[in-house]
Amino acid sequence: MNWADSVELAASFLNGAGWAIFPLLALPFLCLLLPNQGFLERISSGVISTIDMICYGIGEIVKWGLPLLVLSVAFGVFAKEIFDKTWTQLFESATYFHAVVIMLGAAATLLANQHVRVDVFYHRMTPKKKARIDLLGFHLLLMPVCLILLWNGSDYASTAWINQESSVAPDGIPFKYMLMSTIALFSLTMLAQGLAVSLRAVKVLNDQAEPDLPKSIDPLFHASEGNH
Repeated sequence: MNWADSVELAASFLNGAGWAIFPLLALPFLCLLLPNQGFLERISSGVISTIDMICYGIGEIVKWGLPLLVLSVAFGVFAKEIFDKTWTQLFESATYFHAVVIMLGAAATLLANQHVRVDVFYHRMTPKKKARIDLLGFHLLLMPVCLILLWNGSDYASTAWINQESSVAPDGIPFKYMLMSTIALFSLTMLAQGLAVSLRAVKVLNDQAEPDLPKSIDPLFHASEGNH
């Protein structure tokens, strides 16, 4: 098997991993329609705990890219302004650190409910209203976008890997093809974490106990101060 065949196989596997999750996307509605089925409750709790653990672990790893990002930018500016020296790889490394932190840390941010919301009503709602919004938001908005990105991003990344795509600058970082892979990984992790959030929303709607969140993560559907 040559390099191109290996890359295409890896891309197919990544696509397959995304589509393997597809049947699970119906699980929230099954749990909502059949709230008294104990086996569905156990399955959903296992899925939630597994996804939360994986995405939280990825977030704990990639967060260390933030100080590296600050150092690379600061050192690059310092070298340019003080010594009039520039290194293409140093400046490009800031882009790599930024992309990795944002793309691979997005799912952990979703788990912590720290994404920026554009509405002014959500935080005032009751837990069940928040749960309904998150359940519908995942299936109507997040899920379709992630599936489209996964489908197209895997092809984009595989092409970059096959061509060993690198920086346009001769002295730049020669691993641009690795950076392209974060698109598909972002889609896969966001799809999984969105599923976990929607399953938690169903448990709130069914008045069922939620699995414990990872340490330092606040409850997703707690009542606002005005609802106590």
